[in-house]
Amino acid sequence: MEAASKIVTSLLLNLALFLPCLSAAVSSNPSSFHPSMSKGPIPHDYTRFADVERHCQSVLASAADLKADADRAGDLMHVHQLSFMNGDWSQDAGQAPLLPFHGSYADAAAVAGPELLEAVPLATFMVTHADMAPRRGARTAFNVSGLLSFTITSNCCCSYTEPRASPEFELRPGVARLHVLLQGVYTETKSSSGSGDGGGGERVLCMVGDAVLPVRGSNVTDPWAWAKQNHGGDSNFKPPVVAADNILLVLRYPMTATLTTRAVRGEMTSTSAKSDGAYFDTVRLVSQLAGGYDSGYQFQPEDAALDAVAGCSDDPLFRDGDAMGMEHLNRGGSLCDIVYQSAPSHQVMEVIPNWNCKGTDAFCSRVGPFVSGRPVTRAMQDVAFTRSGITVQGLQCKPAYRTDGAAGARLAAVFRYVPPWEDQPTAARRTGLSAMTLSAEGVWMASAGRVCMVACLGGDERACHYRVTLSVRKTFSMTRRGSSVGQITAMDGSHPPLLFRHRVNPREQRSPETRMSYIYTKIEQARELLRFKPAGFRDNIVARSLLSYPSIAGPAEDMVSLSNLADDLNLRFKCAVKPPFVPDWIEEPFFELQILSVGTLVGSYPQFQPQFQGEFSMRIELLGRARVHAVEKQQILNVSAEFTASRKNFVSPSPVMSLEGVYDPEDGRMYLIGCRNVHAPWRVLSKRRDLEDGMDCSVEMTVEYPPTTTRWLISRAAKVSVASTRAEDDPLHFNRTELRTLTVAYRDQRRDELTEPVVEGLLCVTMLSATIAATVGQIRYVKSHADVAPYVSLVTLGVQALGYSATLVTDARMLPAWPTRRYMPYYAGHLGWIMDRSMKALTLAALLLTARLAQVVSRSRARARARSPLEPGRVPGDGAVLLCSAGVHLGGLLFVLAVHWLSTYGASTADEPPSGVIYGEAQGMPWPARARAAIVERYAGVAKEWFLLPQVVGNALWRVNCKPLAARYYAGVTAVWLLPHVYGYLRPPVVNAYSEAHGDVVGFYSKASAVVVPVVGFVLALVVYVQQRWNYKIVGWAMRTEKNKLQHVY
Repeated sequence: MEAASKIVTSLLLNLALFLPCLSAAVSSNPSSFHPSMSKGPIPHDYTRFADVERHCQSVLASAADLKADADRAGDLMHVHQLSFMNGDWSQDAGQAPLLPFHGSYADAAAVAGPELLEAVPLATFMVTHADMAPRRGARTAFNVSGLLSFTITSNCCCSYTEPRASPEFELRPGVARLHVLLQGVYTETKSSSGSGDGGGGERVLCMVGDAVLPVRGSNVTDPWAWAKQNHGGDSNFKPPVVAADNILLVLRYPMTATLTTRAVRGEMTSTSAKSDGAYFDTVRLVSQLAGGYDSGYQFQPEDAALDAVAGCSDDPLFRDGDAMGMEHLNRGGSLCDIVYQSAPSHQVMEVIPNWNCKGTDAFCSRVGPFVSGRPVTRAMQDVAFTRSGITVQGLQCKPAYRTDGAAGARLAAVFRYVPPWEDQPTAARRTGLSAMTLSAEGVWMASAGRVCMVACLGGDERACHYRVTLSVRKTFSMTRRGSSVGQITAMDGSHPPLLFRHRVNPREQRSPETRMSYIYTKIEQARELLRFKPAGFRDNIVARSLLSYPSIAGPAEDMVSLSNLADDLNLRFKCAVKPPFVPDWIEEPFFELQILSVGTLVGSYPQFQPQFQGEFSMRIELLGRARVHAVEKQQILNVSAEFTASRKNFVSPSPVMSLEGVYDPEDGRMYLIGCRNVHAPWRVLSKRRDLEDGMDCSVEMTVEYPPTTTRWLISRAAKVSVASTRAEDDPLHFNRTELRTLTVAYRDQRRDELTEPVVEGLLCVTMLSATIAATVGQIRYVKSHADVAPYVSLVTLGVQALGYSATLVTDARMLPAWPTRRYMPYYAGHLGWIMDRSMKALTLAALLLTARLAQVVSRSRARARARSPLEPGRVPGDGAVLLCSAGVHLGGLLFVLAVHWLSTYGASTADEPPSGVIYGEAQGMPWPARARAAIVERYAGVAKEWFLLPQVVGNALWRVNCKPLAARYYAGVTAVWLLPHVYGYLRPPVVNAYSEAHGDVVGFYSKASAVVVPVVGFVLALVVYVQQRWNYKIVGWAMRTEKNKLQHVY
């Protein structure tokens, strides 16, 4: 017991003295958060010059004198452009593959599963050093070192690299990565006839490398058997590797980037014998030139631009862009601004099925000129027909003028085909050129209102018989919701026109000067639903007088009011069972209803643009305070919306249904007509005559929004009903479906929630101040009542000290059980800084005072032991108290984990978030482990609120006949911990939409702890009161004798 008391006391004192220094060190040391910052410089010793000279003899022999500007130290422009990311690599067919590959070509019927996404090989090259020190006279080469990274992945991550001192091989579930260290020379060659370099010559890197290669097995047909046996992600498994230094890499860069010369091409070979374990078949690399807009791209002559215009599509779909271009030019803008806004990088545009194609099934099922690298079956063609995408890469725009003075622009880009069996985020970042890409260049004439481009498949000048037409749209409708629309055609008619579009984003903010419009075509059908709506509670006089719903807080033409209303009408869903109208290949349960337009507003309105802030600031403030009551007549508004599905392996949400209808602010109901894409092959779509632009528009949806008032009494979830009007025997028919949204938080309610972090801060300051006052009172109490000081439990003080320490060192919340921090940063501005520093200072003061109280208790026990050296057992000790308290908390934690396990796995697994990767271990901590960690963290905070538990245990074990704790201390601190719970009951219901949408793993525990934690804390305080008042008599009654009563040693 004595040893335990000394240990607890010394820990408290050390914490009080050491933690302030540790807290300051952690907060001021950036390398603790960025380990890479602490790494030293990587040496660049060119020790293999003899190998470079021997293997690169032909490259050095053909090298030309370098230009003077290339010799200047600090001119790193060309060196920067030598690096590239996420290019393609492939190997010649042979017996010596480079990396293990676990994937295989999957059948089309199973393509929907994210675990069957095709693995893609990616290559990233980075120049780590260039010896460009100036020297006298001309030279033909200079030393260069670099790092080449090979990656095979399906849906984990793109290729990446950073400087490193040694080669590495990494094999994780779902990812294989090889890093090769290289050193060599940079040279330039002059152009020669028939060289295919565009007439500008080449820049060449010839380098030798070092690597650690995976060892192939003896089985020629399956050399990676050992890798497949260990695909489970054993952290202790070390793959067999062999060192290899006989590696030769040659990279060739065109001097001038043009339509047909914009690719880096390379070859990596092994100079070892074929019988050597380090030998591998030739690896070929290809990537686009790096450098973005600074890569020195040269456009073709004017006659080539005229050829592009001659092949431009005259489809009416592209006749909307002229007004857009002319309007922008009239405001003094540039056409290039529109281009960059309409084709953002790393975005995937959806391919529109050409259901109106005329021809055979094989011809009309083709997806443009693109050729996939995997075997193509009829089933694969059917999947690709409706679920493919196009991404725009390397977009460059240059303002130009025609000979007649008309404004225009020159454009160049690469269009990459994204099949449904490829991970979209990875595909959007790939830079290789192949039969899956079109290199295009053309012009945009404002008078024509479209972009006309010549395109070459794979950048090959022999395959430039394709034309691409682009248009930026400003008018939308039910079946036409593309902000930019494109078409790829073949001049020889080898494939049907391929249409694609960048779907309009409802959340995209529109400039007040950009006049976007929406053409409503389904309003009459929606009003029919409104006229025949069934009567209900919302329609009676009492409900209309008491309840209000989202409405316009200003004139109907006010864009800010319309934008605020659209924001309130957005809904989020998490469905345990997938709705029947959602395609089978969408597995994720998260959906959204996003408002595209309300009345005359399309998109969202930028409320705080600097140039308009002065004009609208007063009106926005008034609108924020306004409340429209039910007695004020609200007009019925036309609305359009998008029903989308959020998917892990997709850049943007997948569209499920386009909606259009009316919203009645009087009763909070919205009546919509829906059009959904029909995911069927061309041979099926072409035979149906009841589709509108290939879409099924026989869907009705009704939405009932919760009131903006009475948040405590009425559920804050919206009710959605979706039904098909088709006959039951129709393949497109589905049964009526009732959906329930996540809790709805309206704009005014979210404004209240934004102040919650400030309230939490003020509450923490109040609690800490009251705790400090109670601790000071307890110190004075034990000093004036020295006989009771030994009976204060040091474990009770230790629990509080550990809580304060966690707050200081780890920046943990002072209130771990409530509320959950949802806003980052915690709070902003000068007030937040003052409040944060105040909490730190008060927490440190509370820790020091707790340590001082522990010191007083420890010294009083030492004096007691000195007065009774022959009876040390009569002095209280905390060893048994610590064990009992730990046992109680451990039992409680195990109980909570068991309840969580039963609620998660015992009853149903429907709420488990779907895995979006092949092997979950490759993406960090698995979901069950994160759930358990969150519960343990939350329970640790609860233990701090039950700080009186060790004192209750000690009072029972020591059979005290005194009052070791002052009433103002234990009752005061208990009351302090009840404050956040009292506020939690009194405040309006708070919505954490993000946590709800992503499955709050401790939701059940939060609700239970809101009742159990304060009740147990109050009961513990009540037990302490009873023990200190009647414990002597209780023990006497229990023992049935007066002989064993504990006597004080004073």
